[in-house]
Amino acid sequence: MASAFGSRLRRFREAKKLTLQQVADAVGCTKAYIWELEMKEGQRPSAERVQALARVLGVTMEDIMGEPIPQVPEASPEDVAFFRAYAGMTEAEKDRVRQALKIIFPDKDLPESKR
Repeated sequence: MASAFGSRLRRFREAKKLTLQQVADAVGCTKAYIWELEMKEGQRPSAERVQALARVLGVTMEDIMGEPIPQVPEASPEDVAFFRAYAGMTEAEKDRVRQALKIIFPDKDLPESKR
């Protein structure tokens, strides 16, 4: 069963009239991997891979992911991956991250922890 991500990926690929192999070659992976992204539930491609797919398909990462991505100037794929990981954390985990950042960067204007 395809995930929402997989369905969007397939729809964008077919709209560009690209084969699985053409997309795989363009992003540097196998045809089987693209098929798995499109058809299997629970696939979690890296931010770099999603960015490459979006570029090949002529869409944004937001389009392909189906959710808003913060508009940060010059956000690297690593920054986007970090934000996604942070966004998926519990409030307690986010609070620990904020506390750690305050310790590491005491002179930065960072949000206060909730504790």
